[in-house]
Amino acid sequence: MQDISVIIVTWNSADEIVKCINSVIQSSAELNTEIIIIDNNSSDNTVSLVKEISYPKLTCIKNTENTGYTKAVNQGIKLSGGKYVFLLNPDTIMEPDSIKIMHSFLESEAIYGACAPLLKNPDGSLQYSVRNFPTYWRMFCEFTLLAYIFPKTRLFGSWKAKYMDYNSEQDIQQPMAAALMIRSELLGKIGNMDERFRMFFNDVDLCKRIYDTGSKIRLLPDAVVTHEHGSSIKKDRKNMIKVWNDDCAKYFEKHFGGGLPLLWLKITLKVSGIIRIFLAKK
Repeated sequence: MQDISVIIVTWNSADEIVKCINSVIQSSAELNTEIIIIDNNSSDNTVSLVKEISYPKLTCIKNTENTGYTKAVNQGIKLSGGKYVFLLNPDTIMEPDSIKIMHSFLESEAIYGACAPLLKNPDGSLQYSVRNFPTYWRMFCEFTLLAYIFPKTRLFGSWKAKYMDYNSEQDIQQPMAAALMIRSELLGKIGNMDERFRMFFNDVDLCKRIYDTGSKIRLLPDAVVTHEHGSSIKKDRKNMIKVWNDDCAKYFEKHFGGGLPLLWLKITLKVSGIIRIFLAKK
């Protein structure tokens, strides 16, 4: 069995994938690590660049169509043989020893089903990569802009939790799946990502299901990853806004059921989506 299976989903990622893979190889030195690239039918030279990398445990699969992020991740998980699955975005660069820090933590702390590194922006600033699970109240605060007016209050800003001290190792609810290490054994029990979510909220749902088992997720600030947040989304922003809204509604329907609150959410998402798409054209 491999120690770690690193799964990276690419789509027109030629500008970043080589640096990402090389940083993984360096950061996981001395561990038995396989790297699985699932390419969602890139039209650039992403795949050819990956195949030029000399690493014996590197697998690259090119899909004949863009299946969406969630299905591609599950495709990679099914091919993996590691004790731990490390979901990683192609627009990331691992700092030395970051993978080893996460691996060592999960090896020694059996109560934890997953762990996440500290994410930083390319300029070195902190990336707010941890959230609490969304609720109707938290979405209300977002849509009424209360979360933006009072972002660091627990009453109005509790979803994005910008009041959190990212320098402290701590239990968290939902880290961004741009870099998330999970026990494969746990995935075997709860299932992989839910494919009703095409692109977004798959990680929210996965973390929720991890917590529902009684397991925990830990933020490890000593493990650092640079992440160019949203680089793939920016390539198709208009469509991604629509997908985000659809996936958001699906999450609430799955975990909270139907009724008037869900109807309110769908209407509000529709209206806000029109505004966001209009602003995205500017």
